[in-house]
Amino acid sequence: MVKAGLIAFAATLFAIPSLARAQVHDSSFTEANGDRVLQQSIDIHGKAACVWKRLTDEATLKASGIPLVHVELRNGGVIEEGLFDAAKLGDEGNIRHQIIAYLPERLLVLRNQQVPPIVTGSKLYANIVQIVAVDPRDDGSVRLTISHTGYGGADYDPLYSFFHDHNPTFLLAAKKACESPK
Repeated sequence: MVKAGLIAFAATLFAIPSLARAQVHDSSFTEANGDRVLQQSIDIHGKAACVWKRLTDEATLKASGIPLVHVELRNGGVIEEGLFDAAKLGDEGNIRHQIIAYLPERLLVLRNQQVPPIVTGSKLYANIVQIVAVDPRDDGSVRLTISHTGYGGADYDPLYSFFHDHNPTFLLAAKKACESPK
C-alpha cells in the first residue's frame, strides 16, 4: 500500500508542465566542507498569512489532499503527514518533522525525523534540517524558500534527488492556492 501510494505521488511530480516548474528558482549550492544545501524558492503574489497556513494549518493541509495531518505548532512540536487514506499517526509511511523553531508567518525550522521507507536513503533523512522562509517583498509578493541542509556524500544522492524533484510541486501548489481569488 505504501509503495503504490508513493508511485502515484511520484507520478504527480512529472505531471507538472516544465513551464510551471520554470517558476521555481533553484539556488542550491555546495558548502566548503562538501555538504550540499538544497534550496528552492518561488515568488507568490499573495499574503504571507496564506503561505503560512499552507505550512502549518491542519485544515488547510488536509484540504490540499493530504489525508492525515497533525500539527503541534510550538518549539519542540511536530508536523506529521500521512500520504495515504489509511494513514494513522506514527505510521512508518508518514513524513514527520520536529519543529526546532518558528517565527509566525516568517520562518519554520524543522528536524526531519521520518520519510516513507520506500524512499531510497530514508534512514539519512534525520540528518537533514529544513528551513522554510516566508519573505514578504516590497512589491507585495512573498518569496517562499525551502532549504535543506546536511546532504553529505553520495549516500545522500537519492534522497537529495527525491526532494529536488518533490519540492517544486509543493511550491507551485502554494503559489496556485495563494494567488487564486477567494
